[in-house]
Amino acid sequence: MKKSFADMIIGIVLLAFLTSLAVQVPAIPEVSRGYPLVLLIISYVMTIWLLVTSVLKQKKEEKQETQVVEQVKIIVPYCLMITVYLVMMSKIGYIASTVLFMIASLIYLKLKNKVVLAVLSVLLTIILYFVFTNFLTVILPRGSWFNIAF
Repeated sequence: MKKSFADMIIGIVLLAFLTSLAVQVPAIPEVSRGYPLVLLIISYVMTIWLLVTSVLKQKKEEKQETQVVEQVKIIVPYCLMITVYLVMMSKIGYIASTVLFMIASLIYLKLKNKVVLAVLSVLLTIILYFVFTNFLTVILPRGSWFNIAF
């Protein structure tokens, strides 16, 4: 894969993002539109510059080996773990699913110390639960299969 190919992908994603922002500009009051419009125009110019330079570089560059396959082998299973975590959160609740997800994540990241793994998972989950419920007043999922809450 050529090095400038990543710049092209980033440029295309940025153009799509900027377009989604530009579509929302008419909803901004007339008095306040100036600054967002200037930022959008500057961002469009810079993104188009990135695309043009990356296309020109791609023609000149030779192929380089990348570690995409190795990275995908790490990222895809973790994304699946996150998906399972989100699905299980509605079934078994925030506390149980978060503890299980954190344990699975730390094992996947090859944490060797089992005591740190257990204490970190439980302690952080409880702290986050209390912060979100008591200070931020966010209602976290309780689960439909069984209920663990404080």
